[in-house]
Amino acid sequence: MANEASQTKFMRWHKRLGAYLLAAGLVDEETLTKALEIQRKQSHPKTKLGKLLIEMGMTDDLNIAKTLSSQLNIDFMHLRDLKIPKDVLSVISPSLATSSMIVPVSKKGKKLVVAMANPLEQYVVDDLRFMTQLDVTIVVAPESEVLAAVERYYVNSVDAGLAEEKDIDAFLEVIEDERGLDDEDDIQNLIGISEQAPVVKFTNHIIANAIKYKASDIHIEPRYADTMIRYRIDGIMREILQASKKSHFSVVARMKIISNMDISIRRRPQDGRSRIKFGSREYDLRLSTIPTSYGEKVTIRILDPTGAELHLDDLGFQDNDLKEFRGLVHRPNGMILATGPTGSGKSTTLYACLNELNTPEVNIVTVEDPVEYDIPGVNQIQINPKAGITFATGLRSILRQDPDIVMVGEIRDKETASIAFQASQTGHLVFSTLHTNDAPSAVVRLVDMGIEPYIIAAGLTSVLGQRLVRKLCPDCRAPDPNSSELVQRYDAYLPKGIKPIFWIGKGCDKCHSIGYKGRIGVYEVLKVSRAVQENLVANPTMSGVREVAESEGYTMLAYDGLQKAIKGMTSHQELVRNVSIQGLDDLLLSQALIKNQE
Repeated sequence: MANEASQTKFMRWHKRLGAYLLAAGLVDEETLTKALEIQRKQSHPKTKLGKLLIEMGMTDDLNIAKTLSSQLNIDFMHLRDLKIPKDVLSVISPSLATSSMIVPVSKKGKKLVVAMANPLEQYVVDDLRFMTQLDVTIVVAPESEVLAAVERYYVNSVDAGLAEEKDIDAFLEVIEDERGLDDEDDIQNLIGISEQAPVVKFTNHIIANAIKYKASDIHIEPRYADTMIRYRIDGIMREILQASKKSHFSVVARMKIISNMDISIRRRPQDGRSRIKFGSREYDLRLSTIPTSYGEKVTIRILDPTGAELHLDDLGFQDNDLKEFRGLVHRPNGMILATGPTGSGKSTTLYACLNELNTPEVNIVTVEDPVEYDIPGVNQIQINPKAGITFATGLRSILRQDPDIVMVGEIRDKETASIAFQASQTGHLVFSTLHTNDAPSAVVRLVDMGIEPYIIAAGLTSVLGQRLVRKLCPDCRAPDPNSSELVQRYDAYLPKGIKPIFWIGKGCDKCHSIGYKGRIGVYEVLKVSRAVQENLVANPTMSGVREVAESEGYTMLAYDGLQKAIKGMTSHQELVRNVSIQGLDDLLLSQALIKNQE
């Protein structure tokens, strides 16, 4: 009753947030005036005062929540470890929870308790009372915890198929500005159709559902009689939906509009980009169209912002490899290369290295194609050949920007490689990628590009070979029926003293009956030691480099994969699919040679 009385009293108060923070001594008048002046100069939508003060470093959401709790005599609540029953969550629709940032925490009879970060938004509470016809009581919680709860309970909890997702598009909002197009009748008609509610809803469905499934790419493919929607999930293409051929042109038009492409061009490839908001998180979309026999195909790359937040500990290194690689990353100069085919996670590894080194004391500059993720504190340059910015010219320019650490998206030619090696020998730490099958072959590739072996030996610190393999779903993994045969086959490379076992994924509701959920890296770390350097100068061959490195403890990709397979992280089938059969055969051949020598 006391809490309800205080709630009633609160309804009569009309102070603004700044007044409460000022009264509590959380901010002073000078800080508040400065924040309000910044807010006044902003164009719509303006940053909320609380968020602005947090960005200025004057407070945090926890202090703001506790201040409002004290000033308004409203209960404070942490949401981090709170488990909310489904029947309570169902009281508020997902669209209302995400738009208003409110979370129902308990319900007894006609009394509903709701957590929100800003209880001063009384209109939200009034709307909620009207919609639920319940007696609503407010508790205040830190904004970050409210956002996390909304995402956990309303955004990431959806587990039905695309055809059953009736409201999932409510989470998705296109935030990229749209561009005007040519004033031709057929184009205007197509624009009109593409902006009709059913088309907008359907395209939002496609994108939102892809994000829910954590897909990296969407493929919209026209066929003779229909359109196939496919997602790439954990590196594997999956057919999701067959749509009517009649809807194809309007869906393509809608995709072009949100990505600022020319809707009148249908017979040549185009590239575009867009930005969307799904729940509380923003995503970048990279769109590409290409004409096919039955119409334009659209491919959409979804860039998840969490990819920029990964650190070396998150990538899946074995403890010994992580320790060695981290030591190499923290060297003051030299070059570190990540190798592997397209889609093997090289860029993610380099971003993790930059996160490891990103401090106010160093100047980090990158030149990329494209800039996949924005990293605060890092100066990132997008190559633009039309403007004369290539990897080589961009790298040459950024070396005049007093960098400590340089990241080059990819070494594609001799010019880029030469400048990168020059930088690595003049006090800079350089990161880049190279398309080779494994770490030792990177050396041969550089020699083929025209880089002298002695320059490679002097500048190259280490080469990281990597692949991505799907992780077994922990809820449905089971022993592999062929485990005993596999253990016997790889006996020389499995740990002694335990009974190793291989695993498979059976498939369950948690992994959508696939048996896999997420991906993890498989690595080999080639450290360019003094012995490797001498071999490079004397005999720059892949086999020579491999022999010297193996004598110093280097192990192949396949070895790391086997260790992950017997730990239940992945399956033998997935390992063979991603790590070349030749690599596994090399292991077996080495084992046979050792036995023969004995």
